[in-house]
Amino acid sequence: MDSMKKLAIRNINDAVKNDSLIMFVGAGVSANSGLPKWSELIDEFKSDLKLGKDESNYLKIAQYYYDEVGKQKYFQKITSIFQPHINARPNKIHDQIFRITPRHIITTNYDLLLESKMNSTISKYEVIKKDMDIPYSKAGHYLIKMHGDLKEKNIVLKEDDYLDYENNFYMISTLIKALIMNNTVLFIGYSLNDSTFNSIFRMIQKGFKGNAQKAYFFTVDKQNTAEIEYYKKKGIQVIISEKQSGGEKQRDAGRCTVDFLKQINSDTTLKPTTSKQLWNNISFLNGLYFIDTNDVVKYTGLTLFPSNKLNWSSREADSLNIVQNKDITEFLETKTLFNKFEDFNRTKKYQFKQNPVLSEGYKLYKENRYEDAQKKFREIANKAFIQQDYWNYLIAEFNVKNILLLLENSDSLSKPTNDIDDLDKVVTSLSSNGDTQTRKSCIFFRDEIKHWGFINKQAFKINNLLDELRYERVNYQSGGLNINSNLQNAQIEFRSLMAFIKANCICVFQYEEFKEVVNRYFECLLIAYDNSNYHPNRIGELNTASSIINNLSLNDVKDIVPYLDIKNAKTLMKNYELSKIKLEKNAVEYLLTKISNLSQKLQRRNNFYDRNQLINDRNQLINYISFLSMVKLDDINVIIPLLSNYPIIVGSVSPLGRMLTILVSGKNLIKVTNYEKLIKIIDSHLNKIIKKSLIESFNDNFRLYALLMQKLTDNNSKQLFIRADSLGEKLSWINNNSNKLTKIVDYKYLLFYLYQYFDQDLKKLVDQILVKYEKLDCSKLDLHFIETLVMGKVYTFDSKKKMILNFEIKNVNKKPEQTILYPDPRKQAISDLFRLIQQGYFTLNEIKEKLNLQTIRGTFPEVDWTLLNDHSEQVILKLVKGYTFSLARKKFGTSEEKKKYFDDWLLKQGRENKIKYFDKNPE
Repeated sequence: MDSMKKLAIRNINDAVKNDSLIMFVGAGVSANSGLPKWSELIDEFKSDLKLGKDESNYLKIAQYYYDEVGKQKYFQKITSIFQPHINARPNKIHDQIFRITPRHIITTNYDLLLESKMNSTISKYEVIKKDMDIPYSKAGHYLIKMHGDLKEKNIVLKEDDYLDYENNFYMISTLIKALIMNNTVLFIGYSLNDSTFNSIFRMIQKGFKGNAQKAYFFTVDKQNTAEIEYYKKKGIQVIISEKQSGGEKQRDAGRCTVDFLKQINSDTTLKPTTSKQLWNNISFLNGLYFIDTNDVVKYTGLTLFPSNKLNWSSREADSLNIVQNKDITEFLETKTLFNKFEDFNRTKKYQFKQNPVLSEGYKLYKENRYEDAQKKFREIANKAFIQQDYWNYLIAEFNVKNILLLLENSDSLSKPTNDIDDLDKVVTSLSSNGDTQTRKSCIFFRDEIKHWGFINKQAFKINNLLDELRYERVNYQSGGLNINSNLQNAQIEFRSLMAFIKANCICVFQYEEFKEVVNRYFECLLIAYDNSNYHPNRIGELNTASSIINNLSLNDVKDIVPYLDIKNAKTLMKNYELSKIKLEKNAVEYLLTKISNLSQKLQRRNNFYDRNQLINDRNQLINYISFLSMVKLDDINVIIPLLSNYPIIVGSVSPLGRMLTILVSGKNLIKVTNYEKLIKIIDSHLNKIIKKSLIESFNDNFRLYALLMQKLTDNNSKQLFIRADSLGEKLSWINNNSNKLTKIVDYKYLLFYLYQYFDQDLKKLVDQILVKYEKLDCSKLDLHFIETLVMGKVYTFDSKKKMILNFEIKNVNKKPEQTILYPDPRKQAISDLFRLIQQGYFTLNEIKEKLNLQTIRGTFPEVDWTLLNDHSEQVILKLVKGYTFSLARKKFGTSEEKKKYFDDWLLKQGRENKIKYFDKNPE
């Protein structure tokens, strides 16, 4: 029996090595975390049903209970039995399962212990609880809950569940049969007498009649020889746990299972005794152009220990003389981040080459030329397959599949040389039929690249480091001392991920999984930057942080900005109370150059772009400009050249608005020498907007142009005007065609914001049109247009004054709609009336004749204060919330008496201890 057991463990280890082990996990595993055993669950049913102790058919007892109480109370009972164990934690058996990392895990347990353990490790499995989970899963590592999940209320427990299993779980049972056929199976946590195990056993036998791969059953129970032989003939070898010395009793079941699993190696790479053997273990990775240090260590076969991620050594006395092996030293120098590895010490700077075979396709992908990139990668894949260059074949085909998701169609894509379009089938075939190096390459590709292991591992590590950095920040700002390398580790992990992707030409930048890692890493940097802005008040105390940066580097900008979620980034900055962030000088220059190049590209090739390329280039431009708006610039005048060649196209409105906002926010910093240049730029933009009929799209930006014009004209001795020849041409056409006068309405916001900055000829033309427009039949007039121009002081429309007033009063008195509208017509009308009173267009008495002012009380604090003379504390509070105290006092404290209302309110807040003092950062 001992020799058979050793042979069984050897076979199981071979299955692990070949990544073909499936573990079936039974209730005995969960029982070691304190969860009820099956027998305990059934005993609860027996007690409620008042059945005798001799009743032992568990399936029938569960069925009796269900039939007696019905579905709802049946599940309530089961839930109540598990509820006391809701905080149960995974145990050492779970630790061993995820140390071994079998290809798939199948469990008949309903609890969440396996998922809980999985979530705390790097290993990731697709959890399948019901048939409909299968179509949405990736064909990688499965965690199949074949008997359902308690939360899903689809558990298998009673007799009908077992009898109808293949009907209720058709897809899951089919999947399990397929997996069992091609993999080695190990059962743990079961008893040979379990109905659960025997139902699985019958499913295996029924489906394949003994043709399945070898199966092993570990048990801590004594077994008779006849039973062992019975299962052996059926293809299942029973492995019995050793007994304690003296043979009086078996060890604790949990410890026994752990001891057994420890004999299964998750990494069966042979331990090398020479550098040649070491190279044999890791040389299959040489087809890659960058490899993470942990992945190298995993395949060495050595017991290595890191002083940090870049420095590894063993505690063994004899050295392998790695430096004497040129293959290994070149591999470590050119394809890894190792500074030290055993007796190897880096002598060259990090400078990773890009895969020359894949680089042409990758360049096309980076340029957003997706269709060309996909065709190139298929061409590379076909050639590599014929040449048996499997690394390049697998990655090229992986890229073909990924880029396919970015294209609207790919009808012209050539067929793969091997006539197999399913990459999983190719990987399986190469793994089974290839030599050792090919098999290792395929397994690495499948787990680390195709099934996203390289991203998932880095995401896991960066998430953990982010948690550490958050804690460090809180501790630092609470006066604590922090000595660690969290930031450096996060930088190394992110750098490693980017190097792996770029050097190996892997097309994954479009995926949310990758972008999430970028966003988490950006938050790491923000925390470190925030730490640099924090200045402790207590001098002389041990109050410091290890994770501090004063600005973001060029590499950060290159690797983060294209994939950053800007909305999330701005939220993070707000959370960390950062208005702007600093960049290294060369990073700012890179950002400006990138924006300029993308602008010129879109400007030059807009009419010739393939749609996918246009959209992606435009999205990149938006991201770069959006990020620029978050940057603290030493000189905002660097924005002006970007505006001069900015593409005026559909979809470019938002980023243009951000650049204009930067200038408006720092308008006092604009150099006088740039004034005329800006006027020409605004004029040029308007001409393009008019010519391309993009007026409506750019409405929001006209206000920003106006704010810039205000600055330029107020501070310049020479009169500066907008000429906008294209606008003049359009307006002349309207003026000369009486049946087209209503087209002037299209220019509502352009006129509202910019009319005052037009030259005299343009103003005269507008006035001529509006005189004619005012005389049109009332049914043809747009009152919103008329009112907007009145408020913009473009034209008074004196003959329509009464019409405007009646129109607004009607909207104010209108009953509220059941459906909430935005903007609210009533509030908009009140706001418009208030503005027109402020401008002197209407008198307060004219309004009072038509409207009871008390009906609009409480709508806007400005109206309450100004029109209703309500100077109460409630109104002041609303004004302060909307404007800040100083601005509200300045704007609405128009007399000494009114200023005193504000001052008295502020003193009262102080007396009532409602004012808090915040020590802001020096900046």
